[in-house]
Amino acid sequence: MLVFPRPANRRSVSGDGGPHFTGSTMWTIELVVIVAMIAINGVFAAYEIALASIGLARLHTLAGQHRRGAAAALRMKEKMEASLAVVQLGITLVGATAAATGGAGAEESIEPLLREWGVSGGAARFLAIALVVAPLTVLTIMFGELVPKVFALRNQEWVCLRLSPAMQWFSYSVWPAVWILESAVTWIVALSRWGRRSEQGAAQETAIQELRGAAATARMSRLIGHREEGIIVSASRLAATPLRRIMLPVEYIGMLSADQTLSEALVAAHLGMHTRYPVTEEPGNAQRIIGYVNFKDIVAALRLAPHDPSLRRLLRDLRILDADASVADCLEHLIRERNHIALVQHRGKTIGMITLEDILEELVGEIHDEFDRMPTYLNRAALGWIAGGFVSLSQLREKTGIDLQASGEKPIYTLNDWIVERLGRPPQGGDEIESGAWRIVVRKTRDVLVQEAYLCRIENSDAPPAEA
Repeated sequence: MLVFPRPANRRSVSGDGGPHFTGSTMWTIELVVIVAMIAINGVFAAYEIALASIGLARLHTLAGQHRRGAAAALRMKEKMEASLAVVQLGITLVGATAAATGGAGAEESIEPLLREWGVSGGAARFLAIALVVAPLTVLTIMFGELVPKVFALRNQEWVCLRLSPAMQWFSYSVWPAVWILESAVTWIVALSRWGRRSEQGAAQETAIQELRGAAATARMSRLIGHREEGIIVSASRLAATPLRRIMLPVEYIGMLSADQTLSEALVAAHLGMHTRYPVTEEPGNAQRIIGYVNFKDIVAALRLAPHDPSLRRLLRDLRILDADASVADCLEHLIRERNHIALVQHRGKTIGMITLEDILEELVGEIHDEFDRMPTYLNRAALGWIAGGFVSLSQLREKTGIDLQASGEKPIYTLNDWIVERLGRPPQGGDEIESGAWRIVVRKTRDVLVQEAYLCRIENSDAPPAEA
């Protein structure tokens, strides 16, 4: 703070029988008031940035742990409009007090001194105010705004917990003014088109972004790896992902017929290499599915009751879910009912099937078991490469220089995974995908997996040729 010399003609202030204030004492009082106002301004500024940056979920956790100040911080966070009004009211009050004190000091002390030095009246008044406002502004910006806010950003939890009780008490003491400001702001925002956004949707989006940010921070701190971060990010999308986006389309459902014998069903199930099969009244018609059977039940029935060849007695109930239901709700149903598969319907018509494995693959990427024998060869062709569906993207990049990047956040490791992600549906022979300077053509498929693909350069491409 710039300290100005006491002018010779500054009079002592006294009252009849009251305390006697000299000019030096008045300067001291004014400086103390100004410094105190800057400090209080810093407290409000720090609290504002800390409250705005801390997550609501974190405050709920702290309140559940009964941390001191957490309950008050949670109430202030949940009423953010009122909290901002409290902070701005406090900053305005202390700013006005500091300005009034500095202005009085300029008028009573500096202006007379400048007049003694021969400065005219108007110029003396302007210079006196400038000599007070300039250093006061610098100090306020530094110690009343920037330093407290930077500290609060680095210690947001500590600042919120320590200051929330006092801020809550202050909000009660100025409640009428806070209510007027909050109501006015809410009304103005409600009238504007940018205030129409759904509060629930905004809160959900904010929560998801906070979760993703926390996962990224944990990965950078090496608390978790890339795969764990991918699982967290993918899990945050389950509630917003409808079943129709990840289900197995109806044309790819492998079914058994209710009229098949156990022996016929055993052979068909063995060739399909699946554990559970929907059973239909009419061969090949998914709209007539009446339940499902487990491969283990077929084997056990053939061993224990070979004289009863009926497949119907082994039927289990098959859950039916709506296509617009979320993946998270489906997962809850499957876990609670101890099921692994469910039919997906839209307006009463079966359009696909969902399995527990499909949902897990949304979290961790493609899962292949010991029966998913996918080729991993990578051979040079005339103008490109012939690649097995299970060749890894890293091997493809190292050997050919073809760098296929995932377009989403789900982990992608093989060529088959990459093709399925880019298509957004089960692949079919003849499907073509262009990525940069390369065209990927699906040549062979098995079930819903790519067995073989052809990779060639797009004509007139400026990309360098692939390595031999």
